[in-house]
Amino acid sequence: MKIINVFIVLVVLIISGCSKKDEPTQPTVVSTQDLLPRDKEISNWSKQSGSDGGWFATNTTQLQEKIDGGFELFANHGFVEAAMQKYSGTVNTQSNIDLEVQIYNQGSQPNSDGVFDDPNNVFANPITPNNPPSPKAQITKDIFSYTMKYSKAKYYLRLTIVSNDDKAQEILEVFANNIAAKIK
Repeated sequence: MKIINVFIVLVVLIISGCSKKDEPTQPTVVSTQDLLPRDKEISNWSKQSGSDGGWFATNTTQLQEKIDGGFELFANHGFVEAAMQKYSGTVNTQSNIDLEVQIYNQGSQPNSDGVFDDPNNVFANPITPNNPPSPKAQITKDIFSYTMKYSKAKYYLRLTIVSNDDKAQEILEVFANNIAAKIK
């Protein structure tokens, strides 16, 4: 009787082990820094290093030191933490173009939407991205740059590329959608 019970247990373990699908797992997002594209994750774009290349803030005092003005926008909408990273890459034939990504964890979707919709955070003549990373996404074009803002889940994001080439908008959208895919 004991042999049959052991045999049954072994068969059940083997069958359950065989039926489990080996699915690739996504890394768990632990902080806003985990959402940032890795070095060369996006073709032809490298992370800038050094003290000017990026920062991380986990409270409003640190945020105020990093962005030096305007931190109230985030503090008034549930700020949790933020990260910024600069990248350098190519737009058409122009090399050494700067692109900056800022990600703000606002704690909830209503808070991140609050930052997006805040009257102190309005884009002049906004356009909808061709390939928006979320329903709340806008782009504005200045003389020398494009800037995108969007809200997804508890995150508010702002991306700026210093290029007025039309291809720059497409690159912003690639970065924005890369990050949006990591947000669950």
